[in-house]
Amino acid sequence: MGEAKRKNVQLKQVQADLQRRLDAGEFGNPCSCYCIVLDKSARGRETLQALRGLTGRLVGLGELLDAEPMQLWEASPLFRFVALAGGDGKPHERSFVAADLDRLLADALPRALRRAARHAGPAGTVIGVDTDAEAAVKAALTAAR
Repeated sequence: MGEAKRKNVQLKQVQADLQRRLDAGEFGNPCSCYCIVLDKSARGRETLQALRGLTGRLVGLGELLDAEPMQLWEASPLFRFVALAGGDGKPHERSFVAADLDRLLADALPRALRRAARHAGPAGTVIGVDTDAEAAVKAALTAAR
């Protein structure tokens, strides 16, 4: 029971942090200017679960999570990362899977950022990856701005 309670507390902390960022307007108004990067680590799964609880707040997120690329990412062991972009367009045009960190940084993340940048202003980002990949993802996001 201790492990389940700890995970529930962590999930609530992630949700509270995302809620605070939404309330602060970091993802635009309406909340449609975002880029989400996830992997299949425990942190990525926790972030995905928190995002599922906020689908009503982030415009188009529910459709992204239900889209074929996301379903493929969740089901396939071939893809470690997924990048999701808010904004206009069909969900499958705003979802980018990557097999490894190099492909995420070279292809999927830049495409997601370009897609999210079609809206006015910079995109708010949500990063749910393990600590090994986090520094590289943050560096790529900084370089892209």
